[in-house]
Amino acid sequence: MKNRFGILWIIWTLVGAALIYGVSASDSKNSTISLIANVLSLSPLIGIMLALGSEKAARQFNDWLRQNQNSLVYVAGGISLLFMLPGIVTFKFDPYYSVIFATIVFAVLGTLRQAKNEEFTLTFSDLALWMILWIPFDLRWYMDMVPGVSDSYAWWSIALSVIAVIGWSGYRGAEIGYNLVPKFKDLRVVLLSMAIIMAFVVPPGLLTGFLKFSIPGSYDIPKLTAQFVGLFLTVALPEELFFRGILLRGLEKRFSKEWIPLVLSSLAFGLMHWNNASTLSTQITYISLAAVAGLGYGWAYRKSGNNLFAAILVHTLVDWTWRLFLTS
Repeated sequence: MKNRFGILWIIWTLVGAALIYGVSASDSKNSTISLIANVLSLSPLIGIMLALGSEKAARQFNDWLRQNQNSLVYVAGGISLLFMLPGIVTFKFDPYYSVIFATIVFAVLGTLRQAKNEEFTLTFSDLALWMILWIPFDLRWYMDMVPGVSDSYAWWSIALSVIAVIGWSGYRGAEIGYNLVPKFKDLRVVLLSMAIIMAFVVPPGLLTGFLKFSIPGSYDIPKLTAQFVGLFLTVALPEELFFRGILLRGLEKRFSKEWIPLVLSSLAFGLMHWNNASTLSTQITYISLAAVAGLGYGWAYRKSGNNLFAAILVHTLVDWTWRLFLTS
C-alpha cells in the first residue's frame, strides 16, 4: 500500500470523529457549535496518533519528516491550527494562547529535529522538553488554554501524545516502541503483568483503607466500553508514552544496571499521583501503590520487547478494573 499512513489517518480520523460525537452528544451541556468544534479539532489528532501506531505507516511518515525541509512548518503549523480551530468556530479565539501554544510546539519539535543524528539517551535537553510538555499537563495548567473545547483534558492528552510521538520517534529517531498493533505474546505479558500488579497493589490498598470494594448491582455495557476506550487513549497511552517510552527508554542508555532506570521511572510515575489525594497519608499511599504499578508497567514494556502496546493495555485494564470493582 503506497500511502499507508494517509489511508490509516483518514480511517482513524473518521472513527475518532464518530467517537467524539457519540461521547459529546450525550452531554446536554454541549451546544451544537461546541460539538462541531470538538470533532473538527480533536479527530484529526486521534487519526494521527493511531495511524502512527502502525510500524509501516510510521516509517512512511517519519521518512517524509526527515526528507522534507518544510515538514516542521507543516506539522507544527497544522497542530497549532487545530488548537485555534475551536476558538475560531465558537467565536472565542484567543490570540495570546494561540501564540504561546504555537511557540511551544515549534520549539519542542524544532529542538528534537536538531538532535535527529544523535543517539537517543536521556539528555538534559530531552528531560527539559519532557517536563515542558508533561508537568503543566499533569498539574492542569493547560486546561483553560483551548477556548471552545468541552473536554480540555482529552484534547491535551491526545495533542501532547501526538507531539511526543512525532518529536521523539519521528524527528529524534528514538526507538521508544510506539506500536499499537498487538501481538499474541503481548497479550500473555499483559495478563501476567496485570495479575502481578493487582496482587501487589490491591491487598496493601485494602489493608490501609485506601481501597474499598465497590461492586454495583448492574453495569452499563456501552458506557463501560466508552470508558475503556477513553482510558486507553487519554490516560494509559500518554502516561506510558512519557514514562516508559521516553523516560525509561532514555534512562536505560544512561545506566548499566537495568533495575535503576526501571525504579527511577516508576518513582517518577508514582510521584505524579501526589496531587490526586488531599491528605498526607493518602498521598504517600497513592504514590507508593502507583510506583509499584509503574514497576509492573515497565516490566510489561520490557518483556514485550519494548513495545508500548503491552504497557498501555495493562495500564488500561488496571485502571478499568479499579473503576469497576474498587473505590479510593
